[in-house]
Formats: sequence, structure tokens, C-alpha cells
Amino acid sequence: MDENKKDKINKSLKTAKILLLIGIPLSLLAPIIFTQPWGLMDFSNTGTIGDTIGGITAPFINILGAVLVFLALKSQIEANLSLQEQVERQDTDKKLETKSKQLNQLYDNLKSSIDNFKYSTLDRWELGNTNQKELGGSEAINKLFQDFYCDFHADEEEMKCNPKITEVMSMLEICDSLLRQIEDSKIPGKETIWTLTSHQFLYRIFPRIRSEYPDSLETYYCNSCEHDHGLPERISELFKSIYTKIENKITA
Repeated sequence: MDENKKDKINKSLKTAKILLLIGIPLSLLAPIIFTQPWGLMDFSNTGTIGDTIGGITAPFINILGAVLVFLALKSQIEANLSLQEQVERQDTDKKLETKSKQLNQLYDNLKSSIDNFKYSTLDRWELGNTNQKELGGSEAINKLFQDFYCDFHADEEEMKCNPKITEVMSMLEICDSLLRQIEDSKIPGKETIWTLTSHQFLYRIFPRIRSEYPDSLETYYCNSCEHDHGLPERISELFKSIYTKIENKITA
């Protein structure tokens, strides 16, 4: 319960105490005051004394009781509202905690995918060739993209079916989704996970593509080797989407 709610409840209790301190003595003194033969009005000869006292004190007691009931209800309502706000805050905090765990799991998945990525060649018929040097991590990703531009001559559909290309596509989709979700979230410390994610992209996936970005990402005809070069359309779109998010964040 926050301090403002406590102050309101304490104020209501204080008001109730004041009314009790005034009302109880007034109820006790009223019969004495109003049954004396002095003053502007004389109530000493108004019939049975019990009826007189009851008639005099009843309005005061009823009003006092009504006020106290009102204050009690008011304090109860404020306490219930405060409890409801506390439950809602706890629910919000729990949702943020869950979202934070999900985003951290996505980041761990992205980093693990890059760390464990292995590559030797895009030629699926040469994957079992022991003479092919197998690279790992960002070095493997760099070599894969190098082969796109220099050695690998394949149409768009064939590239989409290549397991190494689809594996990299999966990394890019995770990265793009992660950056979008981080930006839209309200989790505490989201700048840290944003920085880590953007660094995975900029310094481990993007280096070989940097010189080609953005004009030479799509498939184009190479006059030197007389073949088409470039990236599958989906990979090209992901590179642009991710880089735009990072660039907008930096320049914001």
C-alpha cells in the first residue's frame, strides 16, 4: 500500500475519532442540558423523562452512527481499491518478468545458433568431402556470404532449399523478431539486451554484407563470371529490416 492510500485511511480514522470524542460527551450531556429549567427553552416538564431523553439524544446518536458507518465504508472501499491496485501491479510485474525471460531465451538461442554454426561449402554434394575445411561461428557465416558472390551459381529456389542458407535465414528471422519485441516491450533493462542483440548482428553476421549493403543485396547479373549473384529475396529483406531497426535506434 502506498503512502497516499495510508494517509487517506488514517485521515478517515482520525475524523471518526474526533466525531466519537465530540458525539459521546454530547449525547451524555444533552439530556442534562435540555432538561434544566434555564435557557431559552424549558424541557423539564415535557412528560416522561425517559421519553424526553430518548427523543433528545436519538437524533445525535443516529447521525453520529450514520457518519461512522459512512467513514467505515469509505475506509473499506479505499483499502479494497488499494489491494486491487497492488494485485494489478503484481500481475503487471509478473508479465514483464515472463516477457523478459522470453526475450533472454530468444537472445540465447540467437547467440547459440551463431556460435554453433558450421560451414564448409554451399555445394550439398561436397558436404562429405574431408578436403573441405569446416569453419565455425561468425567466420563460417562470413565465408558463406562470400561464396554467394564469388563461387555459388544457383537460382533463387535452389538457394532457398540449401540447409546452410535456411539456417542463416533462421538466425536473421530470430534477430529481426527479437529487436522488434525488445523495442515494443516495457521490460526493465531492455537497452542491455538490445545492445547485445544488435552487436551479434553487426559484428558477427553483417561484416561480409556491409560492402554490398544496400544496393547489391538482391540478385544481379555479374559480368565477370556471367552468372547471377546476390541473396535470396527473403534474406535480403531481413538484412534491410534488421539494419533499419538498428540505424533508427542509433539516430533516434
